Amino acid sequence: MGGCTISDGYLLSARAVSLLKLLLLALLLPGVYARAETSAAQSSSSLPLIQFSIKPRLCVLNAGEEVCHDELQVKWESPVVRSLCLFQTDKSEPLRCWEHETRGEYQFELTASVSTDFQLREQQSDKPLSDQRFQVVYNDKKYRKARRNPWSFF
Repeated sequence: MGGCTISDGYLLSARAVSLLKLLLLALLLPGVYARAETSAAQSSSSLPLIQFSIKPRLCVLNAGEEVCHDELQVKWESPVVRSLCLFQTDKSEPLRCWEHETRGEYQFELTASVSTDFQLREQQSDKPLSDQRFQVVYNDKKYRKARRNPWSFF
């Protein structure tokens, strides 16, 4: 018979004790790992995050429609002064740039038949900082005849 441990009047086998130890260790490790990861992330990024939004973010095309025509409103905000440019992923030239600003807004007409990604990039390094997707969805609702009568149970 294996060794036993008594805990609060209950008899525990050696196997149960080792499982409890592993469980306790597993519960403690993710918290330590998460705290280490957070501090590493804070030290590696010298600038705070940017709030970046595109409205609307979705266009639903009905049957017979092939292209979305929407006016998009782009907004970004940063707690520190930044020089940023807005890019559409399939174009090499920026749509709009801002120099030494803490916020920016831009409205433009978009014609799209497929989903399109937009990025905010640093002006000097061309490093992407944040991205948003304008999604195009096709509403392919097919109507079909019901196979049974509404009063039928089978």
